[in-house]
Parts: sequence; structure tokens; C-alpha cells
Amino acid sequence: MEKRSLKPPYRVLQWATGHLGKEALRQIIDHPDLELAGVFVYSAGKAGEDAGVLCDRPLTGIRATNRIEDILDLDADFVLHMPMLEPTADNSDEEVLALLASGKNVISVRGYYWPRWRGVEYEQRFLDACAEGGSTLHGNGICPGFVFDRIGPAVTSFCTQVEAVNFVEYFDLRMRPAHTIYDVIGLGHPPGTITLDHQTPRTLTTLYSEMYHLMAAQWDTEVESITLGLEWIPAERDIHINAGLIPAGTSKATIWTWDIRMTNGLAVSQKSHWYVDEIPGWDRRNIWIVDVVGQPRFRAEMPLEAVGADALTEGGYDPNGKAIAALCINAIPEVAVAPPGILKPTIFAPWRARFR
Repeated sequence: MEKRSLKPPYRVLQWATGHLGKEALRQIIDHPDLELAGVFVYSAGKAGEDAGVLCDRPLTGIRATNRIEDILDLDADFVLHMPMLEPTADNSDEEVLALLASGKNVISVRGYYWPRWRGVEYEQRFLDACAEGGSTLHGNGICPGFVFDRIGPAVTSFCTQVEAVNFVEYFDLRMRPAHTIYDVIGLGHPPGTITLDHQTPRTLTTLYSEMYHLMAAQWDTEVESITLGLEWIPAERDIHINAGLIPAGTSKATIWTWDIRMTNGLAVSQKSHWYVDEIPGWDRRNIWIVDVVGQPRFRAEMPLEAVGADALTEGGYDPNGKAIAALCINAIPEVAVAPPGILKPTIFAPWRARFR
């Protein structure tokens, strides 16, 4: 099916209203060139609520539903797909396939930056759904989705030779939801409780792996291996945060280090420092650092600052959620004019070991 011509105001569906989904819902309602077409919620308790009630905005007349059939039947141009991070992407895959086949363009934070990394057959399922609905799929987000996988290869454009690319992240989780702090990142548990054999390291490695494979494609190479190491820093005292208690003796901070080897010899690392209490020697900013070891050596820093009334507050806003939602909404015009299929981010002229 051919893609229908779209122009503002765009009709947008918000998929889910968790911590990030609420922020996206606010931005949709506030944007002069977007019309809220509907809201999907997983919780039966939220079904029937006005969208404005769900995100601290005035009443909109749009009520949330937890029936995917209702969403598929709605007339909408875009779906901002922001589901909870689950152990596997199976549920998200089925949701996205159904939305695409129904003729809705999907901008998702659950992956889909480079579906081919799972195999040509896996990618083809989404291409077929896009062809059926005349729709476009685009994966977006901060990390993954922007800072490392887009900025990283772009920075290598400065280099005549690259030996390694190191990504470093420092992030204060004190205002993040309890699920993220305790269940996803693993803080609040005794050091060593969460190991490489647990589900969360496998889930996050799968999530980031798509990013590593996308970067490999930009550098005209392939991923050879991915390994993960975990470090835990215990709390010396009880720490009270917005999400609850971090008892003394449990982990107040953690370092997750992924080492990625490319077939062309390029060494890539990602070292994520996540914490709920200040650690001596750690950067106190929420910041991502791209360090390219090459000729010349190049370092880029991207701090994320809380500014304004909707910044890092007890009300639950945070700059990370605001930035992720903005990335997705700002991509709407590009997705609108893209042909049916998968819209992958374009990196112009990254470093490559060889020209083919």
C-alpha cells in the first residue's frame, strides 16, 4: 500500500502512560501542530480516564483504553510507542506489527533502530507490515537511540585512524521510578545478588546490542563479540529516595561495562555509572561522554541539565524523560515524509577502516 500524504496537524496516539509516557502525553497535548487521537494504557484502572487527568493537564475529551482493538480502529497518523521494558521484546513486536499493518506510523523507544541485527527474516516481518499499512517504523530514544549510536559514529568523522571508541555514562537515578531503580538496574539489593545469569543483564544487553550492531553497520563492519561486567558499590547507611529505601549494606551504585569487539579490530566499550548517592570521583552531572581514541583523539560531552518548572522535581518530571519524548516528537515530520518501511538514522561520513 502507498503511504498517504500527511501534513500538520498530525494526529498522534500515545501508547502507554508510565513515567516516560506521561511526559510524552504532556508534550503532545501542549504542541500546537499535534492532535491527540487516543491513549493506550496497560492498566485496567487507568482505562476510561481522561488523558489530561493521566498527565496533569486540563481535560482533553480523549479517554484512555486498554483494548488494542480500540487503538487499531482509531484514525491516527502516528503512535508514540513507549511500553514498559519487558524481559523480551515479543509483546512489543506484536504490538508494533499490528499498529503498522493498521496504517499507523510508529515511533518506538523499545528498539527497532536496526532490526536486521536479529536476522533478515526478523526484519522482513516489519517490512511486510509497513507495506501492508503504507506505514513507517522508526526507533528513537537517548541511549540507545541517539547519544552513543548516532553521536559516536559521527564523532569518528574527525579521524584518519580509530583504535577504540569509549562511551561513558553517569546518571543519577534518584527521581526515577522504583521499578527502574530496584528491578531494572538492581540497586537496593545486596552486592552480588544480581549476576550475569539474571534476566535484567540479559534484557539490557539485548537492548544495547541493537545499538552496537547499528554502529557496526555505520563503520562498515560487524560485531564479533559482546561481554558484560558488573560492579556494585554498597551503601554505608540507609538512603531515603523518592522511590523508597536503599538499606545500608545494599547497592547504592553500580557500574555496568560492556566490551564490544568489531571484526575490523575496533574496540568499543560502554561504561554506565548508575547511582542514588554521590560517589567520590564520579561526575555529579547526568552526562554522556564519547571518547574516540585515534588520530586525532576526540572527546565529546553531552550533559543533561534540569531546567524550568517541569525539570527534576518532586512532581516526577525529569530531564531524561523530557528529552526522550522530545526526540520522538521532533522526529514526526521526518517519519511523515519517509517511504513505507524502516527509517534508520543517517550518519554522514563516519570513519571506516576501508572504503568499499
